[in-house]
Amino acid sequence: MRKPDDSSLSPNEYTAIHRAAIDLLNKANAWDRLPTPVPDLLSAAKLRVSPLSAFDPRTLLRYAQDLGDRAARFVKSAIEKVRGVFDVQADLIHIDTSVTETKQNFIKLHEAGHKHIPHQRPMFKWIQDCDKSLSPDISDQFEREANIFAAVVFFQDSRFAQMAADSSFGIKVPLALSKKFGASIYASLREYVRRNTRACAVIVLNPVEVCPLLGMTSPLRRVEISPLFQKRFGELILPEQIDGANPLASFIPLGGRKMSKPGTLPMEDRNGQIVEFVAEGFGTPYNTFILIHARSDLKTSFVIPPFARGLSLGFSARSAKS
Repeated sequence: MRKPDDSSLSPNEYTAIHRAAIDLLNKANAWDRLPTPVPDLLSAAKLRVSPLSAFDPRTLLRYAQDLGDRAARFVKSAIEKVRGVFDVQADLIHIDTSVTETKQNFIKLHEAGHKHIPHQRPMFKWIQDCDKSLSPDISDQFEREANIFAAVVFFQDSRFAQMAADSSFGIKVPLALSKKFGASIYASLREYVRRNTRACAVIVLNPVEVCPLLGMTSPLRRVEISPLFQKRFGELILPEQIDGANPLASFIPLGGRKMSKPGTLPMEDRNGQIVEFVAEGFGTPYNTFILIHARSDLKTSFVIPPFARGLSLGFSARSAKS
C-alpha cells in the first residue's frame, strides 16, 4: 500500500526547519565533507547512540529496573511503530539495527531533528515527563518536520542537487551520489527529484509478487514528483498495484537484472498536449525505482529549494486542473 505523505510542509514551516538544519551543519562544520559526517553531526547536537538499543528486549528490562515500569512502557510503545527513538532525558538515540546502515544514518539525523528543532524538544520532554502522547496531527507534523530536517542535513542543503546538476539527467546520477553522501538509494532518488527543476518523478514500488489472477504485480510504495511536474501535469495517479498490463511494468528489472533499458511513455499535460517521457528502472532487494522525465526538459540545469507541495500522486494521462 502506498505510504502516506511524510515530508510536506508549508513554506513558512520549511523555512523554520531549514534554519535549524543549517545551524546543525554549521555547528558540526559538516559542509562539503563526504560522506556526510553523521557522528560529528550527532556530537554537535549533543546526542549519543545507545550502545544497547531500545529495540533489544534487554533494554526494556533495564528501563524497567532503573527507571520504572512507566519508562519501559513509554519506550515499548514508541518502538512498536518506528525505527528510531529519541530519549530526551538521556539525550540518547535508539536505532533499529536490523535496517541497512544508510537507513540507520537517516534515522539518526531524523531523531536529531526532534532535539534540534526548537519547538519540538520541549514538547517531547513534557510528554516523557508526564507519560502523555502527542495528538495524531501533531505527531504527523513533527515526523514530517524531522524528515525534512534529516534530508537538508544529510544532503547538505543544496550540495547534492548542485553536484547532480553537473551531470546529464538520468537514474545513474543519484545512484552514484548516494555512495558519495553515504545515503540510501531511496532517500537519494527522492532528493534528486524533489529539488529538480525538470518535469520528473520517481515511482517507488515494493518487491514483485506473483498473483494468481494478475500474474506479476508490484505494490506501489511512494511517488515523488518535482515542482515543475506538478505545475505542468498536475497529479500523477497510479493504481495501488502495478501488474504486467501496466506500461510501467516493462521498466521493472527482472531475472536478476538491476536496471531496465530506457524507454518512453506518453503523458498528457494540463493543456491537453501529449508529452513524451523517458523512463528507466533500477531494482534493489527492497524496492524498484522508476525515474521518468519529460524529454523536452533535458537541457535544463539549475537548483531550487524543495518547498513541500501537499500533493496527490499517481500515474495517468489525466491532469488536475487548477
